[in-house]
Amino acid sequence: MRLKRWIAGGIGALAVGGAAFFWFAPYNIAASVPHLPGVGETLHQYLRNAVRVRANRVEVPRHVDLDDPALIRLGAGHFATGCQTCHGAPGIARNPVVKGMRPEPPMLTSGDFEPKEFWWIARHGFKYTGMPSWPGEGRDDEPWALAAFLSHYDSFDRAAYEDAAFGRAGGYESEGVRFGGLPGAIPQELACARCHGEDGLGRDGTAPKLAGQSAEWLDLVLGAYAGGHRESGFMEPLAAPLAAGTRAAIAERYAGMSGDWQGRPLPFGDAERGRELAQRGDEHEDIASCAACHEGGADGISPKRTDTPRIAGQDGYWLVNWLHLYRDGPAPDTPRSHLMQAAARNLTDADVADLAAYYATLAPGTVGE
Repeated sequence: MRLKRWIAGGIGALAVGGAAFFWFAPYNIAASVPHLPGVGETLHQYLRNAVRVRANRVEVPRHVDLDDPALIRLGAGHFATGCQTCHGAPGIARNPVVKGMRPEPPMLTSGDFEPKEFWWIARHGFKYTGMPSWPGEGRDDEPWALAAFLSHYDSFDRAAYEDAAFGRAGGYESEGVRFGGLPGAIPQELACARCHGEDGLGRDGTAPKLAGQSAEWLDLVLGAYAGGHRESGFMEPLAAPLAAGTRAAIAERYAGMSGDWQGRPLPFGDAERGRELAQRGDEHEDIASCAACHEGGADGISPKRTDTPRIAGQDGYWLVNWLHLYRDGPAPDTPRSHLMQAAARNLTDADVADLAAYYATLAPGTVGE
């Protein structure tokens, strides 16, 4: 009985003490006051442990090559608009504003985390730090680009970083990071070109090729990103501020560029089997023909309808991602997207790889070869 009273008394004391701590708030949460000795270090170590435990369950997808220069460039471009403000960048100092945050966002190095841990951090963020989760909800594929860039972060100086992120050295004009409502240091003409290329050809795989796509399709997709009907951590933040007239002008600009392009294949996938599947489908597996919608235009590889994208000649990496998107979600909430969901729902991973292998190799004049 005495032991029980001691236990009950201890629990009561803890409850009262906890209530008093909560109510009177003796621990100063002001960012202007450093943590008590050991508190910051303990919290940071817990963070590292939490990331490590959860990232252990993550697997790098087969089609993701973390050493691919195109994927690294894509990650650098997102870092420039999504992360650089708080963390600085190679050769670009942080703004003094963020140095007053607690915890203070650190300058990063490749050795801070493993690639899978970088992916987990980019995908999920941290509570109570200002570090957001990935803005494209459900897009598990996209943060691998950031993981690829951060895994090679230490290999970049300022000129190499600017070339990767913006497509040209000198693409960022300031000595340090501009913050908040201050005028941006990234030239406006690089907003789309830094990923899709000034010629619309995707900078050797950094982003999808837009040149020669129909203006109707491009405007529809930009509007879907702007309105939250098509998820992407890369595109939604950039499209959301654009006025309808600006989106239409961008669409017309890229539609007027040359569509004479061919993609990069993946190191796996059977292109011949992909051709058979694309042309005829698979009645037994209830898989429709891709060519029925995505081929048949004047050049043989463009779609007949202007509200349908050309996929022939896109890079295998993007084709795999898009097919997984329609098969596994989150599928876009756009007109005719239900047709793609129905077409992709029964595809196996091997089907996806074979279709990507086939369509990546197509270029004007190659259909029927």
